[in-house]
Amino acid sequence: MSKKKFPIRVPRFAAGIRSQEPRSGASRCWWALRWRRVLEHMGLGARLGRGRNYAVSGQVVSLSIEGPRVEATVVGTRPDPYKVSIVFLCPEGQTRTEIVEALRAEPMLVARLLADDLPTEVEQIFLSHGMDLFPGGKLGEGRYDMTTKCSCPDYANPCKHSSAVLLLLGEEIVRRPATLLELRGISLEELYED
Repeated sequence: MSKKKFPIRVPRFAAGIRSQEPRSGASRCWWALRWRRVLEHMGLGARLGRGRNYAVSGQVVSLSIEGPRVEATVVGTRPDPYKVSIVFLCPEGQTRTEIVEALRAEPMLVARLLADDLPTEVEQIFLSHGMDLFPGGKLGEGRYDMTTKCSCPDYANPCKHSSAVLLLLGEEIVRRPATLLELRGISLEELYED
């Protein structure tokens, strides 16, 4: 029985956002290591490696973060770029109020977030209220606490295009860890309003 051979598909050239991780030492902070571990444990397999290639070669041509919603455009093998959307689960109601109040009660934590540092206590506050700060928490029937959508024809979710966006999002979190809070619907401004 012979193996079926598929043609090699090379993505179109794109001068987009290039991953800086291999060249930066910032990936040594604990939250960068945690983000990477979360992605590795999502069961992406080869899609994570392909996504890394896409991120390094600049295939992601646009990336916007607005609260818990991330929108991106990724150039692949087809003429039209793919649209990627990632939405993170946010704490609601009383849980959200308690998390915000717990963070406000610790001004030093907020100061460190403003200085682009992420104290481990921030993650503990989320966990003590039944929420994950990082997107690794599974909900119910094996679903993660974020949803990813891509306009590509790949049946796997997250696909390599979504993986590339998640990797670049991780680099933004390394530079500005308060992005993790924003992905959970909590802005820094509301932590130091008073």
